[in-house]
Amino acid sequence: MTEVHSIQQNSALSSGKVLGPYVQIAEIEVPPGVWEIPASSEVSLGLALSDLSATWFESATLRNGTVAAGNTSICRVEEFRKFEMKSDAKFALFSLQPEAFTQGEGNSSLGIQPSDLLEDSSLRALLSVLLSEQQSRFESGLLFLDSMTITLAEYLKSRYSSMALQARSHKGGLARSALRRCIDYVDAHIDHDLRLEDLVRESGVSASHLIRSFRTSTGKTPYQFVLERRVDRAKGLMRDSRLGLTEIALATGFANQHHLSRVFRKTAGITPSQFRLALG
Repeated sequence: MTEVHSIQQNSALSSGKVLGPYVQIAEIEVPPGVWEIPASSEVSLGLALSDLSATWFESATLRNGTVAAGNTSICRVEEFRKFEMKSDAKFALFSLQPEAFTQGEGNSSLGIQPSDLLEDSSLRALLSVLLSEQQSRFESGLLFLDSMTITLAEYLKSRYSSMALQARSHKGGLARSALRRCIDYVDAHIDHDLRLEDLVRESGVSASHLIRSFRTSTGKTPYQFVLERRVDRAKGLMRDSRLGLTEIALATGFANQHHLSRVFRKTAGITPSQFRLALG
């Protein structure tokens, strides 16, 4: 009798990173054999990180083939799956929490259609960015991670939802009072690893609405705005020659001096050291 192994999706994901209210990510490696994936109530996606050969059922049809690294899949919600891996396999699993879809918009995650094999370059790019962020220990910050996850959820709804969702028009920006609360919160917590949910709470609108309307009001996404705010604060601190760049980086919410230098150069066009020299 063939031994059957279980990929406990929730436990596998919890062995990776629990990333706040929107997404969980795990990298998984399995040897050849029969593997079961239990049913899950969450929208989950897979990204093949290696070429692999497997047999599986798709819509009651037995499939047998090779999956290329970079192929993506949208897992079936509330459906038990079984795969027979013919070779070693490495893949990443992304579990989107309901909050990524439902903030102020109803339970729209239920309309996402499953697909076992997708060659969608946009979906692959979004998943690769999220995986890269985990591998770099979220150097770009949790606000970037949250924003990318909401972007992924919006992409899934627009491209793979079976529900006839009418596109909502958000031509206007944030209400002035809501925008002011968001900016004040950013300024008061600039040394923290800000989350999108913090600005959602301050603004009183959904995450997807916040990203769109914030950009309409400021010309920048919340993540871009926060980065520029961090750089501006760093410029002010650099006028004090007693402060080292590592100290300034941590005081302005950057992960480390390297992160500060990379963002500073991209934003200001010069390095922090060059900026300090220019101050005289």
